[in-house]
Amino acid sequence: METTRPLFSVLIANYNNGRYLQEAIDSVLTQKYTNWEIVLVDDKSTDNSFEVYNKYKEDRRFRVFFNEENRGCGYTKRRCVELANGEICGFLDSDDSLEIDALEIMVEAHIKNPNVSLAYSLFNLMDEKMKFLSVSNIQKPVPEGRSLLDGQVVSHFATFKKVSYNKTDGIDSCYKSAEDHDLYYKLEEVGDLVFVDKALYNYRTNTGQNISYGVNFHKAFFWHLLAMTEACRRRGMESKIEKLVFPDFMFCLDDYASQKVEKEVGKIRRSRAYRLGKFLLKPIVKLKQAFVK
Repeated sequence: METTRPLFSVLIANYNNGRYLQEAIDSVLTQKYTNWEIVLVDDKSTDNSFEVYNKYKEDRRFRVFFNEENRGCGYTKRRCVELANGEICGFLDSDDSLEIDALEIMVEAHIKNPNVSLAYSLFNLMDEKMKFLSVSNIQKPVPEGRSLLDGQVVSHFATFKKVSYNKTDGIDSCYKSAEDHDLYYKLEEVGDLVFVDKALYNYRTNTGQNISYGVNFHKAFFWHLLAMTEACRRRGMESKIEKLVFPDFMFCLDDYASQKVEKEVGKIRRSRAYRLGKFLLKPIVKLKQAFVK
């Protein structure tokens, strides 16, 4: 019977995502696999999230906990795992959703691969209204003899055995970003990884919380580089820190420089002097074009 199958803990760390939250929760309620719980930790939300929680208060599978103050993603996600009862866990961002067979497929992947600590899949890129855009193509299986530190990408839907997680020191509560990278490196150190070549997760874009550009991107990259550095130290690879981390650092530096230039050029183009100069040069440009013809 299904109830004898492993309990799956869907972990949701929520902060002010009330407008999308119900869609995320409902995608769990409609799963083919039914032996699950939702462990949601609210990081001191100030929006309508509480109204959403109240809609599910009669469902004992839906467990909500609250931080006394806003602590950030590292602390909140660590607490999610600590409160989970499931043998298998997986994070669902509060503005995303799961495909209907996501839990079923991931449970099977873990059962068939007892030595696997982390199973991950492809994901669908969706617009803000959850209209399909494309399937991600950045995730691949980690080649034999290679490591996540070699630039391999793990992303949604990433699921892990609780027993494997307990062999690590867990999600670092001080991380403000890239706490998932930190976790994946740690799980790789205690077990095997398996890749599921199917999109099981719907990733919503353009929500106003995108970290892929500007100062948020560079902050996220800082935490990513820190996670890489700490992974090297844990693995006794201090001598390889520069070789492994420096290329990513240079990429971030180049990106920062290009964004800085783009920002300054934008300022110039919006300036009154630039607009005036362009207006004064317009007749000369047209005259020159006439002679060239």
